[in-house]
Amino acid sequence: MIFKALTILLLVAAVLGGSAYFVYDLYYKDKKLDLIEQTAPPTPVPSPTPDPSVAAWDALKPTAAKDTIEARESVKAFITAYPESVCIPEASAALGRMNLVLFRDTAATPANTVYTVKKGDSLAKIASVTKNNVEQIHWANQLSSINLQIGQQLLIPSLNTSAILNREKSTLIVFNHGEFFKEYPIVSLTLTGGASKGEFETKVADRVARKGETRVAFGAKDYAETVRFVLLSPGSVSIHPAPTPAADGTIPPNPPGIVLNLADFNDIFALLKTGTPVTIK
Repeated sequence: MIFKALTILLLVAAVLGGSAYFVYDLYYKDKKLDLIEQTAPPTPVPSPTPDPSVAAWDALKPTAAKDTIEARESVKAFITAYPESVCIPEASAALGRMNLVLFRDTAATPANTVYTVKKGDSLAKIASVTKNNVEQIHWANQLSSINLQIGQQLLIPSLNTSAILNREKSTLIVFNHGEFFKEYPIVSLTLTGGASKGEFETKVADRVARKGETRVAFGAKDYAETVRFVLLSPGSVSIHPAPTPAADGTIPPNPPGIVLNLADFNDIFALLKTGTPVTIK
């Protein structure tokens, strides 16, 4: 009897002990773990590795503000060293500004030559003699008119341009002799047909200056009153300056195609002559 009673007591203790452990494991253990998690210090989040290109560009900014050959080479070196940097747009803008300024400096751009105006010269005659483009000579020398003075020195630009239109970034990038020249932001972009998708090859088919329905030659007295645009073909894409406000102050809608601000369009109109290849991608 005593043995039986002891056996029963042992069985009851085992059952009660197992139940107690089950309750502990199910409830108290989880509560204890929750308490430990609440009181434990948070796991530190590792700091992101600093982007070395940002510090490099910050150090280069004072130099990049200058328009010197040395500064240009420094910015080129930065772009080569950090092609994926978040600072590339700013660096490219600085390089484009420098290229435009230094293009008019024969020491910086020795491919350009200087012509001294002689008696009987005109821009058209000089362009013919130097196998150049009248409007490019006018643009390169930032002339306010087509009138010349004997003895005046003119920069004869060496230009062999091409362009890439980047749909995603909405930019028009000009290259000269295969090297980056300047990137121009697009104000408005509307493309149709094949030019609206994939990589599309086209070229400058025409550069038009028109007053009403009449084309006006460069240098004509009413040339300043013309509407100008660049026509690309195939694709029937056109490049326009942004519309100027009307007399009542309203701003007309942007035309379809590629729209640039006026100063940038003036560059493009001179840089992209008939036959210039343009890639749209």
